[in-house]
Amino acid sequence: MSTKENKIGRNNPCPCGSGKRYKKCCFMTNLSSNKYTENRPLEIPDEVQRKIQDNLIKEKLREQKYGKVRPIIHADFKGHKLVAVGKELHWSKSWKTFPDFLLDYIKKVLGSDWGNSEIAKPYEEKHTILKWHEELCHFQNQQKKGKDGLIYAIPNGVAAAYFLLAYDLYILNHHSALQEKIIKRLKHKDQFQGARYELFVVATCIRAGFDITYEDETDKTKKHPEFVATHRVTGQKISVEAKSCHRQNVLKFSSQNEPYPLIKVRIGSLLNEAMQKPTGHPYVIFIDLNLPPYLGKVFDKPWFKEILKTLDRVNSKSEQEPNPCNLILFTNHPHHYGREDEPDPKKDILPVFAQYPKIPAKHPETILGICDAALQYGNIPNEFNNI
Repeated sequence: MSTKENKIGRNNPCPCGSGKRYKKCCFMTNLSSNKYTENRPLEIPDEVQRKIQDNLIKEKLREQKYGKVRPIIHADFKGHKLVAVGKELHWSKSWKTFPDFLLDYIKKVLGSDWGNSEIAKPYEEKHTILKWHEELCHFQNQQKKGKDGLIYAIPNGVAAAYFLLAYDLYILNHHSALQEKIIKRLKHKDQFQGARYELFVVATCIRAGFDITYEDETDKTKKHPEFVATHRVTGQKISVEAKSCHRQNVLKFSSQNEPYPLIKVRIGSLLNEAMQKPTGHPYVIFIDLNLPPYLGKVFDKPWFKEILKTLDRVNSKSEQEPNPCNLILFTNHPHHYGREDEPDPKKDILPVFAQYPKIPAKHPETILGICDAALQYGNIPNEFNNI
């Protein structure tokens, strides 16, 4: 013999004795309980399912192109474009594209007082950033605008260098990783090259899905890498060091009329110095070659054999002599060697993984992801919707 529960009308008095109608009292509580929903799975309309799937696909495409960075947070309000960067809110009536925003954003980060003081200097005495800005303005003035008033052009080396500097500053600030110290170093002529490369390295780790914790630079009692990065999904921690090769009369932008000379790499001292820094985590070393662009594949570049010889001297040969680092990532971003009338020169990366690292990574895929993120350098969203 079975019993059947009496059905209570939604407008009937609630059986709990509250004096309220059932639909205004216990109906919603009972509806959400297992008693009423255990055999009633929630049905999502087809239109909603398609929308969710479309958004997932768009997010996947965004990550493939720009890395695991936070989406651009923006809105339109009373004729203004509003953009949130970290805890800051920026707005303007003139931003039609995301690069429009970046052009204003870098000026705010560096400060108008510093920018105006550099602008007033003769060209040869100006900071590299202001030289890039001046050359960028000249480049833009030479381009034709479309019917919508926008410039459609392939950037040359200096245009790419300026926009990518602004974009990396944005990425760091959007992830609460932009320190006032690195801004000061960027504005210092003698420290600009190293600070710019460190900026790239931090932005690359963020693109790879890491959060950043900086080491205490005031602690002079011991050597340490630039920062520790923690993977947001796996929790994998890595220590990261950034080194940039200095070349005489390089990073003072000027057009080149003669073929690029064959420059020796000379990375041995930088590599030895980086490897001597103690770490408590798997270790990744970035090295900026700062070389002119050469055509062909990485393995055909004139500097490739020199790097192999250097690595042969410092690499471990067995498990009894483990390598201090897990990955050495050589990069070459020759924006500043580019000619004004040519597209931005091709960038190169050369990852070298240690066969016997001193501290193996529990999640080696996170270190491999750094290589993918380094390849994403150069991709800047044109539109505020990130795609």
